[in-house]
Amino acid sequence: MFAYLNDFSCDSLELPEAGSAAGSMLNAGNDLAFVQAVLSGNPSSHFPENIERGIATARKMMTIYCAGTCAEIFFQNNASIPDELEIEIPGNDLRIIEKIQTYLEKAIVDHRDDYPSQVIVSVLKKLQDHDIWRAIELLAAKVSQQENKSLTRFYIEDTLLLAGIKVQKANTGSGFNLGLHEDKSVKPLKESSMSASDIMNLTPLDVMLRDFLKKIKKDWNEGELESATAHLHDLYKKFGE
Repeated sequence: MFAYLNDFSCDSLELPEAGSAAGSMLNAGNDLAFVQAVLSGNPSSHFPENIERGIATARKMMTIYCAGTCAEIFFQNNASIPDELEIEIPGNDLRIIEKIQTYLEKAIVDHRDDYPSQVIVSVLKKLQDHDIWRAIELLAAKVSQQENKSLTRFYIEDTLLLAGIKVQKANTGSGFNLGLHEDKSVKPLKESSMSASDIMNLTPLDVMLRDFLKKIKKDWNEGELESATAHLHDLYKKFGE
């Protein structure tokens, strides 16, 4: 949710199973090089004219990496901000937050030591926005319904759009992890190929839907196209009843 609020996007989302770790694959679009510089803690890797963009990227990342802990606190306190905050940030998120803070301390003279705490308070206040919390609840419900407890970008963005959240389209295909993964690679959708008979069996509506989807995103693989088309069919059935 907070990736999209900060002009990033999310290629995948996975909930942890018992004894395992999971997370999200975020997509920073054209800011990916700045993300890498922030994580390296080295503002001098930017050209001087790009330092402001690096700082802006770091601030976005701080918000995103604080958001998970904030959402957990907000949920556990019955969708409200507790009177007293006892923050326990997961180890991996805490390490990234410390890297971001180190970058900002090097990039900004007199950068505040309590900046992460300020961001946490800001995120908690943002969670009080009814539309934002509703979108998070819809995402949580959607991923919980899936047998593999994961969502691809198509379903993430479809859910956000249903919640009325504007979706930012990333400009590159590269991503970075938010949260822990046992397997560091992105798990692609199962590839499939269509035979001549499969193509002949496509309905006119299927053909139009596939053409429409390709105009939105040119690099669908066949498995993604099939899943997206099936999902649109389900939507048509829902609203046709």
